[in-house]
Amino acid sequence: MLKWTPINEMILFARLPTTHTKLPVIVCYAPTNEADDDVKNSFYETLQAVTKDVPKHDVLCVSGDLNGKVGADHKYCLEVLGPHGLGQINENGALLVDFALSNNLVVGGTLFEHKNEYKYTWTSPDGSTRNQIDHFLIARRWRTIPLDVRGYRGADAQSDHMLMIAHMQIKLRAQKKTQQDLKKLLMVLPKLFAAYPSSEA
Repeated sequence: MLKWTPINEMILFARLPTTHTKLPVIVCYAPTNEADDDVKNSFYETLQAVTKDVPKHDVLCVSGDLNGKVGADHKYCLEVLGPHGLGQINENGALLVDFALSNNLVVGGTLFEHKNEYKYTWTSPDGSTRNQIDHFLIARRWRTIPLDVRGYRGADAQSDHMLMIAHMQIKLRAQKKTQQDLKKLLMVLPKLFAAYPSSEA
């Protein structure tokens, strides 16, 4: 870990090294859907401030208990959501989608097809209610990096939340040789031939 910073009791920032680039992760615990609007707005203002300081070339991830349902109907925001969400969107879900849209993020758990039992991330104490409220977001330009995002029911985490894991593989595209590169090469070649003249008589 290159750096970690506890922003407040609800947000933690960490920056991890990878082979190709840096991986900043913002871990969140958002207010519940029943919380006051002032509390929700304060949370997202702080989260936005932290997100704004992340270098654009880093593979930004935002993860945690966002306490928001984004719903199964993704057509209202195709830029942010995939077709594999769950349930009905609620107020916190709308705030999350707005945040993702403003920061060019996608909700990773909606991108991959799974049975519903692997989409649920929270179960009420009486077992009667299950929701998808824990999320993994990644910068839209890196949306092909996650290979899978899902919940794992068998993990004993001593919590009413399921363990959620995102499998990622970071690959950078090879840079293409441009016309300008070719021109530079053609300018250098005569100098190389001049430095090493032919040995033939």
